[in-house]
Amino acid sequence: MSRSITFLSDNPPLKHKGSGISVLLYNILCALDQSYKLNLITFCQAAGASAAEIVNENDKVDILVADRSLEKFYPMLRFGILQRTAKWVSFILSIPKILRRYNRSDNVFITVVGASIMPVCKAMILMKLAGRAKHGLYIVDDLELLNQKQGNRFELFLIGIFLKRTIQKSDLLINISQGLKELYLDKYNKDSIVLPPHFAKRAQLDPKESKKEFKFLYTGGLNLLYNDSLRFFASVIDRMNDSGGYQFTYKLVIQTYSDKAVFNELNFPLAHVVYSTNENRSELIKVYEQCECFLVPYSFAEEDLGIVVTSFPQKIAEIIQYGRKILVFGPDYSSVNGFFKLNGLSYICNEKSVEALSIAIKNISEGYFDVRTYLEAYENNLSAAAIVKVFQRLNEQLDK
Repeated sequence: MSRSITFLSDNPPLKHKGSGISVLLYNILCALDQSYKLNLITFCQAAGASAAEIVNENDKVDILVADRSLEKFYPMLRFGILQRTAKWVSFILSIPKILRRYNRSDNVFITVVGASIMPVCKAMILMKLAGRAKHGLYIVDDLELLNQKQGNRFELFLIGIFLKRTIQKSDLLINISQGLKELYLDKYNKDSIVLPPHFAKRAQLDPKESKKEFKFLYTGGLNLLYNDSLRFFASVIDRMNDSGGYQFTYKLVIQTYSDKAVFNELNFPLAHVVYSTNENRSELIKVYEQCECFLVPYSFAEEDLGIVVTSFPQKIAEIIQYGRKILVFGPDYSSVNGFFKLNGLSYICNEKSVEALSIAIKNISEGYFDVRTYLEAYENNLSAAAIVKVFQRLNEQLDK
C-alpha cells in the first residue's frame, strides 16, 4: 500500500534555526520528498521562526501549524506555563481539522519524541481519535533517563502514565539508535526499527594540511554529557604542547551555542582552547574549513552510561561527509563507537587516560586515512537513500 506520512512535532522542521530536532526533521522530510506524500502538524511557539517561515521552508509538505492563530499573542505570554498551555489549547482546537485531513487508512501518523513526554501525550490522543490511520513514535532521546537526571518530577509523573502504554499501543516504533532499540525491546517487549539521523548531502571541504598547527573542532552544546571529556582532552593537548616533543602544536576549537559564561566556568587552558559561536548554522562551514579534525567526546561517567548508550548525535551524519578526520573519544558502549566499529572507521579512543589519548592524538594528526570509508558509511547508513529504505521497511511492517 502506498501511504502518506503525517509527522507530528512540537519542533517545526527548519534548515538553520531551532533545536536539533528541527534540523533532524527538516533533513528527513527532504530525504523522503520524492518517495512519499508528506504532511506535518507542528507549532511555531518558541521555534525562532514564524508560521510563514515554517511553511516556506517546507514548501513541498502539507502543513498544519496548529497554533498559527495564537502567534501574535506569544510575545505577551512571558511565563513558560502560559506558553505551554497555549500550545495545548491550540492542539485541542485543531483536532477536528487534523481528523478531517489526515484520519485515513492510507496515512500513518509519526510523532517525533525528544526529551519531553508532551508529544507522547498528543500521540495517545490521536491514537484514540484517529482510528482509521496507523500510528507510530520516532523517539530520539531516552526521555525517562534525561528527566531523571534533570529532576523533572512532573515530566516523570506523566512518563509513568503515558510512555509504556503509548509505546505498546503504537503500530510501529522507530528509534534513533541501536541502544534505544535494545532498551525498549528489553523494557517494554516492543521491537523497533532504527532510523539514524540524516543530514542532506554535503560537498567535501578542500584539503587542509598544516605543518605546524593541528586543530580539533568540537561542535555542539556544553553540557554534562560532554564537558568532562572536553576538559580532559584540553588538559592532554596542553601537556603535549608543553612537552615540545610532537610534530604539531595542538588546539581545540569549541563551536557552541552555549553562552560564553558557561565556557568560562569550565576553566579550559585558554592558550590552546578557543571559544567560537555562530547564530546561524549556515555559517558553521567557515569554522569547519579551519580544522583538521572533528572531535566527538562522550562522558565516561558511570551515571551517564544510559544516555551514552542510547544517544546518536545528528552532527555525525553531517561532519562525516566533509573529508576531515574524526576522533571519537568515549567509552566502548557509546552508540557512536559502535557505529564506527561496525563500519570499520578510524579513529577511536575508548580509554580515558593521558597515555591512550596522547597516542590517539599523535596517530590521527600524523597518520593517513582513507576518506572513502567515511563516505561509504554515510551512503550506507545516513544518506537520503538509506532513510528511504528504512521507510520502505516500515511500510512492509504495516502491511503485515
